[in-house]
Amino acid sequence: MDVSLSYSCPSGLAAEDPEPVAVLNPQAVHGYLLIADHAGNAVPKAMNSLGLDEDTFVRHIAWDPGAGAVATGLADRWQATAVLAQYSRLIVDPNRPLGEASSMPEVSDGVWIPANQALTVEERNRRAALLYWPYHTEIELQIARLRRTGLRPLVVAIHSFTSDFGDEERPWDIGVMAAADRRLGDALIASLSARGDLVIGDNQPYSGVEYGYTLKIHAGAQGLANVQIEIRQDLLINADGIARWVDIFDGVLTPLMRDQALRTIEHH
Repeated sequence: MDVSLSYSCPSGLAAEDPEPVAVLNPQAVHGYLLIADHAGNAVPKAMNSLGLDEDTFVRHIAWDPGAGAVATGLADRWQATAVLAQYSRLIVDPNRPLGEASSMPEVSDGVWIPANQALTVEERNRRAALLYWPYHTEIELQIARLRRTGLRPLVVAIHSFTSDFGDEERPWDIGVMAAADRRLGDALIASLSARGDLVIGDNQPYSGVEYGYTLKIHAGAQGLANVQIEIRQDLLINADGIARWVDIFDGVLTPLMRDQALRTIEHH
C-alpha cells in the first residue's frame, strides 16, 4: 500500500513524531474516498502527553479505537485512497469547528486536560496550523484529484463509539449518520438491514445533523454523497473484529458504487 502526504505541513514536529496525516493509496482512482478524523492518538513529543498519563490515550476521549484500522483495511481491499488523522483529538479535534470549545477541550468526559487550560490565541493557531489544517487540506486535495479524473467520489468517514456513555447503554452494532444529504446513508442502512444480523442505529448514537463537521465542509459543500459510520468499539478489539467489519463494508458498500443516483451532485 502506498502511503504519502501531498500537502507540506508547517514545521514544528520532532523527527521522531509521525506526520499529521497518513494518506493511503494517494494516486488511486476509486469511487470511494475514506477518511478517519480520529484514527490516531499520537501526541508531539514536545507536548509531554498534555500532562496526562499514558492510559488516557487508550480511551475514546483521545481517539476512535479501531476506526483507522477499518479504514486502512478497506483502502487495502479496494486499493482506494484513505486520509487518516494521526494525532489525538485532545490536541485539536479535526471534526469540530475551531471556534467550538470542544475543538481543544479543557475537560473531556470528566478528564481535566492540563495542557488545554487557558490556551492563548497563539497556541490555538499553532495547533491548527500543525495538525488541523494539514488534514483538511489533504481531504480537499484528494477530492479535487478524484474529481479531475471525472469521478464524483462517495465520501465515507469511519468512526467508533463506546458501548455505554454514563448511564446510557448503546445497543447498536453500528450507527449510520447523515445530515441533509441522506442518499448514501439510506442506501447503506438498507444494505446493512438486509443482512439481518446487525443492530443498526439511524443517526445513533449521534445525529449527523448536529455532528459530522468534516463531511459537511468537504463532501456536503460540494454536493457529494457521503456518510459517517460509527462502529461500537467492543466489536473492534482484535484483528478478527477489524477483519469482520472490513468484510461487512466491502459487501455492502461495493454494490452501491453502481448506483448512478449517488454520483449526481446534490446541494441542500
